[in-house]
Amino acid sequence: MNRKLLIGIILVVIIAVGLTAYYLYNYNFWTEKPTQKLRVVVYAYEDSITGIDPSLEFDTGLVVLGTVYEPLLYYDPEKNEFMPALAESWEANDNHTIWTFHLRRDAKFHDGTPVTAQAVKFSIERALKAYVEEGEGPGYIWEGVKEIKVVDNYTVQFILDRPMRLDLIAAASYGAYIYSPKVLEYAGVNDPLDPSLREWFDKGHEDGSGPYKITYYDPESEVRLEKFKDWWGWKIINNPYAPDIVVIKIVTDSTAQLNGLKSGAIDIATQVPLGEIHNLMKQGYHVRNETTYHNYVLMFNTRRYPTNITEFRLAIAHSIPWDRIVTRALKGFGVPGSGIIPHHFPGHLDNYTYTYNKTLARELLRKAGLLGKNLKIEIMVEGSYEQEVAFAEILKGELKDLGIDVDILAKPWDTMAETGPKVWEDPNSVPHLMINDWWPTIPSPYDFLYNLLHSDVKEWNWAGYENNEFEELIDNAWKLEGVDYDKAMKLYVQAQDIIYRDVPAINLWDEIQPYVYSDRVVLEDKALNPLYMFVVFFQYVEVKG
Repeated sequence: MNRKLLIGIILVVIIAVGLTAYYLYNYNFWTEKPTQKLRVVVYAYEDSITGIDPSLEFDTGLVVLGTVYEPLLYYDPEKNEFMPALAESWEANDNHTIWTFHLRRDAKFHDGTPVTAQAVKFSIERALKAYVEEGEGPGYIWEGVKEIKVVDNYTVQFILDRPMRLDLIAAASYGAYIYSPKVLEYAGVNDPLDPSLREWFDKGHEDGSGPYKITYYDPESEVRLEKFKDWWGWKIINNPYAPDIVVIKIVTDSTAQLNGLKSGAIDIATQVPLGEIHNLMKQGYHVRNETTYHNYVLMFNTRRYPTNITEFRLAIAHSIPWDRIVTRALKGFGVPGSGIIPHHFPGHLDNYTYTYNKTLARELLRKAGLLGKNLKIEIMVEGSYEQEVAFAEILKGELKDLGIDVDILAKPWDTMAETGPKVWEDPNSVPHLMINDWWPTIPSPYDFLYNLLHSDVKEWNWAGYENNEFEELIDNAWKLEGVDYDKAMKLYVQAQDIIYRDVPAINLWDEIQPYVYSDRVVLEDKALNPLYMFVVFFQYVEVKG
C-alpha cells in the first residue's frame, strides 16, 4: 500500500475516533441527569441499643424499632386520637370481645412480600407465646387474646376471652410490631421461640414494613437506615425532602453531643447539656421542646433498713424541694411529678405530690425512732443523665440537715438494670434509693403501675414492693377497661392512693425533651412520637440539600 495513502487512512481514523468521543461526551453531558445527592440526617441518641427483636425487645431498641416496623394503629393519649398504621379500619362487637382489623392492600415488607393477615397473626402470637411460655418480652399486653383468625389475606380477627380495649393494645409501643413470617426461613429456624431467631434480629437483620430499613447495625456506636422506597406512606406524606439515609449515632456524653452539633457532625441532638440550650438558640440553632410521657421515678428499697420503714420513706418524700429540682436539676425541662402516672396520660392525678416540709420530715423520723441516728444511705443514678446526678446532689444536701448521709453512686444504665432486680433475692446488695425512668408500653395506667410496682414484674420493680390490695385493684382495673372504662379509672385512683400512702416510689418529674437541631433540618411536631420521644418519624423530617 502507498505510504502516503496509509498515513491518510490513519489520520482519518484518528479524527473519526476523536469526533465520536467528543460527540458522546457532549451528548452524555447534556442528556444524562447528574447523580442526585443523597439526603442524610445524623441523629444523636444517648443510650446503647439493648436489642431489636420486634416481639421481645423491651428497652432502648425502640429507637430503631419505631422506624423500621409498624403496628396496626397509632394513638395519641393527649388528643385521644387513633391514627391508622397497617390497619386502615377496624371495629369491635358490642361487648368488645371480637375485634376485626382491615389491612392496607398496598403495604409491603422490606423483602417485597405483602403485609397480610397471616403476618399479623404470626407476629402477635409470637409475642404472646414468648411471654406466656418463657416469661420474656412485653407480650403480656395480649394475654386476653384467645384466638387470632385469618379471615382473608387482608382481614384479621381477634377473639378475646374477656372484653378489652384492643385498639389501645394494638397501638402499643412494644410487642405490637408486625413483621414477615419469612424471618423463620431467613434465620434458619422452625420454632418462633428458637433463641437463634432473636440472635438473628440482634445481629441487625429485620423484615419490617416501616419507611426505613436497616443497612448497618452496631448497638454500641451506630445504626444506619435507608429509605424503603416501596413504603405505602410515601404517596400520602409526599415529602420529597425526607432523608434517604438516617444515621443514629450512639453518643452517651452530652458534651460530645454538643460538640458534634457545633461541628456539623450531628444534625439532631437529644442530650446536650441543658444549661447550653439558651446559648445554642442565640447561635441560630433550633429547639423543639416535646412534652413527654417519660418520667423519672425514685424507687425505695422496701426490703433494706432503713428504707423498709414507711416513716423514713415519707421523711425523704417531704425533703424534696420541688421548685429547686425543676430550676436547678432540670433547668426548666421538666414538670414535677404528681402520682406515678405522667401528666396528660390516662389515669394521671393532680395534687399527688408530697409537700416540701422539713419540720414534718423531722417529726416522721422522730416517730420512727430514727432522728439523730446518723444514718447512711445510698442512691444510685444513671451517671450520664445530668438531671439525675443534680437531683441526687440536691437531695444529699437536704438529708444532711436531717442527719442522714447520702452516698451517690453514678453508674451506667446497664449496671442499674442489673442491680435493681436483685432487691428480690439480695436486698442488702441493692442501694436504698434508685432512679428508674419509664415510658409507656400501652396507653393505660396499668402499664406504669404494673411494670414498676407489681410483684409479678421483678425486672423493673426495684422497690421490691408487694401489696396484695394494690395488685388486686390494678389487675381488676385492667380487666375492666374493656367493659367499664370509667370504673376502671376509679380503681386506678384507689391503687394510687395506696402508693401515695406506702411510698415505695415517687414520680420525681415528667420530662420535657428538648431536640436541638441545625438549619439543615426541619423538625415538625408530627415527626415526634407522642408515646416515646426518642422515636423520630423520619418520614416527616425535611433535610435541606
